[in-house]
Amino acid sequence: MKEKLHALLEVRKIGALLVVMLFLVLSALGKIDADKSYSIIIMVVTFYFGKSTALDRPE
Repeated sequence: MKEKLHALLEVRKIGALLVVMLFLVLSALGKIDADKSYSIIIMVVTFYFGKSTALDRPE
């Protein structure tokens, strides 16, 4: 249980979630275009999963 909580609170995960939530809220409020928020969210998620996959590979 403690390991799962620690894994959930990694800085990369928190940062990725905050960026995604920020752009979703700004898009919903009409502060930025939905197309721009979509592009940024895709970049953040792609970077996060790419980095996670690279770190999980044994050398």
